[in-house]
Amino acid sequence: MSVTPEEWAAVKLFATDVDGVLTDGTVLYGQQGELAKRFFIRDGMGLRLLEAAGVRVAVITSEDSPVVSSRVKRLMLSAYKPGMKRKGEALSALMREFGASAAETVFVGDDVNDSEALEIAGISCAPADATEFARDSSRHVCSLPGGLGAVREIADLIIAAKGLNPDQLWRGIHKQAESHDVGSV
Repeated sequence: MSVTPEEWAAVKLFATDVDGVLTDGTVLYGQQGELAKRFFIRDGMGLRLLEAAGVRVAVITSEDSPVVSSRVKRLMLSAYKPGMKRKGEALSALMREFGASAAETVFVGDDVNDSEALEIAGISCAPADATEFARDSSRHVCSLPGGLGAVREIADLIIAAKGLNPDQLWRGIHKQAESHDVGSV
């Protein structure tokens, strides 16, 4: 069942996995452990625009990564839930915290470890290159892959359905950034 514009417009909470959704799934390791993950700048902009549109953005991941923590902090997102092996429980808690019903909640996942959260969210989404399980479990499958625009694609659908102008949202963020000295996304 595809997502209607009215459903996109009602979104209050956007939650996402990291590896395979916000990144292309590549993790660089060295002797000290995780060194880097590859993030797509336009996905970050989509998350910032959602926050500017009044949508709470949360990152839920089973990992506890300093790299991801830094990215979430840089984007000034509403919530970061690292080390969550039960993403459904984390999503339910965030829904209560932000007053969002299932119908007002998006979750983006790419694999079986996202299954509980995909079931709970009223609007479940998967990147184009997600596992078959995640794609089959989602109401919206993106045309773009994880870490290369899938998140921005969903953000743009929500913003358009709300009747908001991304340029005006960005200008509002930019005015706030001038007073807080915030850099790029």
